[in-house]
Amino acid sequence: MRKVMVVDDKEGIRTLLKEVLQEEGYQVEEAANGWDALESVRKTKYDLILLDVKIPGINGVEVLKKMRAEDIMTRVMIMTAYEEMNTYGDLKELGVSQVFSKPFDIREVLRKVNQHMAARE
Repeated sequence: MRKVMVVDDKEGIRTLLKEVLQEEGYQVEEAANGWDALESVRKTKYDLILLDVKIPGINGVEVLKKMRAEDIMTRVMIMTAYEEMNTYGDLKELGVSQVFSKPFDIREVLRKVNQHMAARE
């Protein structure tokens, strides 16, 4: 089963994404902060991570940098309410394939997730 991790400090966003992704057949795990997310990616191989930028502990960009430093190359899509992140040149160098601005269209997120998974198969 294809595995996705959703990292966001807002429980409502995690719940929404989890429900929608599970309906599509994905196995979904959640993390509410950067440290939990990092611990989880060190133990579990995910097909995709939906990562918020502003999360407690260490922020999403730092999580991503630590993952890459540890050679964890899981594909990452960033979610952010911060417009400055939409100029994501540095993130692209870290392997970010998509940036979603909050509030996002859940159908667009699902479409991009499905495209990513179809490309992997």
